Amino acid sequence: MSHEQSNPNYNIVVDVDDDEPTLEFQDFATTNAQQGRMAPGNASAPPPYQPPSGADAAGGSHSMWQAEYWAQYFNVDSQDVVQRTYLAVVPKDSFLDVYNANPDLWGTFWIPTSVIFAMFVTASLSQGITEALAGHPHEYDFTMLTFAVFTIYMYVLVVGAAVYGATKYFGSHPGLMECFSVYGYAMAVWIPVSVLCVLPFNWFRWAMVAVGFASSGFFIMRSVNQIVSRSNGSLHKAIIPLLLVAHALLVVVFKFKFFSYSVST
Repeated sequence: MSHEQSNPNYNIVVDVDDDEPTLEFQDFATTNAQQGRMAPGNASAPPPYQPPSGADAAGGSHSMWQAEYWAQYFNVDSQDVVQRTYLAVVPKDSFLDVYNANPDLWGTFWIPTSVIFAMFVTASLSQGITEALAGHPHEYDFTMLTFAVFTIYMYVLVVGAAVYGATKYFGSHPGLMECFSVYGYAMAVWIPVSVLCVLPFNWFRWAMVAVGFASSGFFIMRSVNQIVSRSNGSLHKAIIPLLLVAHALLVVVFKFKFFSYSVST
């Protein structure tokens, strides 16, 4: 099609091709989704078994001496903590997949603290009942509380830090808070075990301790194995049995210090 305009000085002729294809607009968001990329709504989801960026390193733009640095680890509600505690007690699904989406120190601190008081209270109660039935006066042993504080906190901090150091050295890219959280949440099963071990049946206490060891041990081994598997080496062949032995020693201490009751003469 041709359009012509006349002017005393010049003429302008414009040719328009009706067969030329028109512009087409493409929905890139849809195309990206079809190609396997995350849609904008899911862009914040972290990759599996990887700590979110900045969570364990620089804490964003805040220094670790600022309150804002630590505030990010308490950005959880009760439903989040309950869900993570359930995954620690009944480890049928991946705990780290949920935890790394939003790391927290709330459960990591309060669960071991709750276990300390649960063990002290239930052990004192059981010992008091045993001595009352035998006709002996009962006195609270507060050295048992001190022992529980030292043993549980040191286990979570020292072994968690050791796992972090070993896995970082061999290139597994762990997070320090991630390692602490595994051992902090692993203590959750010992709260119901402590309550049930009040019952005056030694065989039953052994059974409950065995259940606690199996549940918490499997949770630790599975979580640490996920961290170790990020490297291509054979680190897991050495570290997993060592961690299992360390956990077994802790459980033996629990059994003979808090879940064995006798009457002093």
